[in-house]
Amino acid sequence: MPHRKSRAQAEIEAQLTSLDPKSFRFEVLSSARDFRASWVALGDHLTDVREKEHYREWGYTSFEAYCRREVRLGNETANKLTRSFGYVRDHQPSALTARENRELPPLDVVDLLSRARDRAKVSEKDMQTIEQEVFSPEGPSTRGQLMRRFREVDPKAFTPEKKAPSGNGDSDIEVRKALLLAERLASLVETMAGVSEAAREGVRRAVRELKHKFEERSAASAAS
Repeated sequence: MPHRKSRAQAEIEAQLTSLDPKSFRFEVLSSARDFRASWVALGDHLTDVREKEHYREWGYTSFEAYCRREVRLGNETANKLTRSFGYVRDHQPSALTARENRELPPLDVVDLLSRARDRAKVSEKDMQTIEQEVFSPEGPSTRGQLMRRFREVDPKAFTPEKKAPSGNGDSDIEVRKALLLAERLASLVETMAGVSEAAREGVRRAVRELKHKFEERSAASAAS
């Protein structure tokens, strides 16, 4: 039985037919279509798109809008891809040059590794040792295995800090509601006539702050 394409895959393939196959824009969108096979190529391309602001050349006012509308990726996934690729590029560049012979670790594993410097109390020596393990053929291959490895060094790694109860209504549910509303507002004002760029940037900034807060809470819940 042939594999049934998702709606996003079908939309991407339809858009690919309207682009120059030799263009960078085509290359990025093609890697998004093949994302499930390998995250590295898409992470590489999206990092380039973000850092060099290629999305502006293609008619988008923000990286988030480009990812959402053209690549069909949510902000969380797009940020995870660029964060993880940037981590490998900065800390394990040799793994990128060798990836033709061996695929890099899964995205969730590299993403957890990229967060570990802020979320685990480990020495630089231990961090380097764990990094080498992750990028070796016998290293941790799942997020859970890597988390256990960090907790061998720091038993409290990725454990959320206990916070005193507050009556400000700042619950996980309300943070998520606020983020969804902010993202909805952002999608509306991006194309709305008469809205200043300053106003659009203010909404984007609110989305980024709420998203960061929501991701921190989600990571803490997953680790507990």
